[in-house]
Amino acid sequence: MNHLALLTDTPQSGDTHDTAYGLSAPISSLDGGLLVTSPTAADPRATIRALKDLGATHVWLCESVGALSPLLETGDWVVADDYIDGTRGQHYTYFNEKAGGYVQQVPPFDPASREALITTLGTLPSRRFKRGVYVCVSNTRLETPAEAAFWSRAGGHVVGRCLSPYLTLARELEIAVAVLAHVTREGGAAGESTAIEQYKSTIRQAWAVL
Repeated sequence: MNHLALLTDTPQSGDTHDTAYGLSAPISSLDGGLLVTSPTAADPRATIRALKDLGATHVWLCESVGALSPLLETGDWVVADDYIDGTRGQHYTYFNEKAGGYVQQVPPFDPASREALITTLGTLPSRRFKRGVYVCVSNTRLETPAEAAFWSRAGGHVVGRCLSPYLTLARELEIAVAVLAHVTREGGAAGESTAIEQYKSTIRQAWAVL
């Protein structure tokens, strides 16, 4: 049976789980068995490993992001089809202590999950975009205006802080991944985060489609 987990930028309560990589971030279980977590100081490998152990077959990132493209406005929704990883110094793989290991990142996101999200977003009155390049920066701070300009010139459309290394680690554990980004600010500026409750209806409908 398939099980869905959400990674979000708003702090979540819940239980931590002991893994070979230490304790995971808090993970909550909502009605219907939906798992929800958010990045913390916990080793990302522990959090993704715990989600896998709890039965997650899919991890979808639901995050408030900044607009890098002049075509995007606050309130828009973007189902990313590619990403740029601008982070460094994190645990990016489960293969560190092995002779080798490599997981193909093409396509970057699960096509079936993307199609389900796109289909569901088509019922919303808000503007929605079927593709876009997500830029991930350090999860310890927002990007500066200069960094936003740099990543825009590099081809980014939205900028966030939660994708890497969580979704790439999930790929190594054969978990399908996707991104549903909600534009809540301009790149290089502060803004309010979207509560996970505002994603629930869309996510449940998309999951039913999938």
